[in-house]
Amino acid sequence: MEQPYGGFAKALLETQSYPNLRDTTGHPITPYDVTAQTLPLLMSVEVKPVIAPFKYPVAKEETVSTSLVAIAAAPAPGVAIYRSNVPAIDEGWTRWVVNNEMKANDFEAMASLNDKQIRAGSLAERITTIVIPDQPPATILNGYKAGAMPPEYTGGLGPAGVKALREFVEQGGTLVCLNRASSFAIAQFKLPVRDVVADVSEKEFFVPGSILRIELDTTNPIARGMPKESIAWVEDSPVFEVIRDDRSRSPTVKEGSTSEMPTASVRVIARYPTDKNPLLSGWLLGENRIRGKAALIEVTMGKGRVILFGFRPQYRGQSLATYPLFFNAIQHGTDR
Repeated sequence: MEQPYGGFAKALLETQSYPNLRDTTGHPITPYDVTAQTLPLLMSVEVKPVIAPFKYPVAKEETVSTSLVAIAAAPAPGVAIYRSNVPAIDEGWTRWVVNNEMKANDFEAMASLNDKQIRAGSLAERITTIVIPDQPPATILNGYKAGAMPPEYTGGLGPAGVKALREFVEQGGTLVCLNRASSFAIAQFKLPVRDVVADVSEKEFFVPGSILRIELDTTNPIARGMPKESIAWVEDSPVFEVIRDDRSRSPTVKEGSTSEMPTASVRVIARYPTDKNPLLSGWLLGENRIRGKAALIEVTMGKGRVILFGFRPQYRGQSLATYPLFFNAIQHGTDR
């Protein structure tokens, strides 16, 4: 730690406690980037400070794994990623993770689907799982406005694309939505889920890139091989609450919905703890609003399912701790 870059290493290895900075109106001051860079939490590696010489014997034949990636299966053929005509950084990171960390064969393991291809429909004939990376819901739906780009690059998924994805799920497909893309699926498919922080002022709830604690239902195949407590990289993320019909006490679509989807059932896979502060590193305002709320859920509809991540499980190719959730979600679809 006495080396010139010792301070930089220390910053990456220790948790961050970001100050509660607000302007004169009480709004939090948005940081330049994010508020947590704690690699041990992101990569599920235990780090301890050492202040004196020590010895730690390791058997010669022992092999040490520094990653949870091996827990999850590599994506099988039939997996595709949505590529919006509006470039999304998270799409690039998703491809990087698949092709570098999982040693997939170039891009063949995760094919691309653009707006036009999805709008054309018949997706279930050749695809088992579609991943929609983190992107604003309005961008996914509407894309570039007419006149902003040549006609072939405008329009987003539109109603035709939503209809095609709905049919894909009904026919047995798995739709994996990451972070803000989950809000797109909730709205367009009329899912029995709501985002409890969607309309909350930043004065009351604010989490600008932080590491939060989540508790997992390890009996669910998507949490296979995971510990009961893990982390979530949260940034502009939805927080889920299941909408229930008081008469049946089972998740369903709200009365009066115009959804064409059959009644949906919901299973919570990850939630924020109720008895402790979810914040592990960074900055979180309004912790009580998310205690006990869901961070990862599975909605089954027809023969298929929609998996909603309220965080980015492959964040910047760093969050190895949650890679298994992402790849298990993909594999869960191909196992059907």
